[in-house]
Parts: sequence; C-alpha cells; structure tokens
Amino acid sequence: ELKMTKTQNEKIVAFLRKGSTLTASQARARFGVQNLSARINELRNEGYEIQTTMKATKTSTQPVAFYSM
Repeated sequence: ELKMTKTQNEKIVAFLRKGSTLTASQARARFGVQNLSARINELRNEGYEIQTTMKATKTSTQPVAFYSM
C-alpha cells in the first residue's frame, strides 16, 4: 500500500536532507508544524543527526534556532 501523505517528520527530514536550514516560522508556514523543537527532538531520538545553530535575525530580538543536517 502506497502511503500518499508524508508525516510532518518525513517532510522535515526530506527538507533538511536537501541541505536547507529550517526555522520554527518556516516549518509552520511550509508544513503546518506548530512545535518544531518537539519534532526535531523526536527525529533525534530516531537517530537523525540534526544540528542547531542559534542566530540573530532582523525580525527577532531573541536568537532564532536554525536546524540543519
């Protein structure tokens, strides 16, 4: 049976595997992910090596987490 819809976690992994970085606001807009840090934690627990880089941005007073593989 072919699974037609990817889970949020599968979409995140596919996106990161392209060499892209992902922030919480991007994940919300692209994939409807409300809690990216929880999804990243689940993926790490499954064995995916995902890096977190904290960066200052023009639109936020707090550093923003950029996730990458």
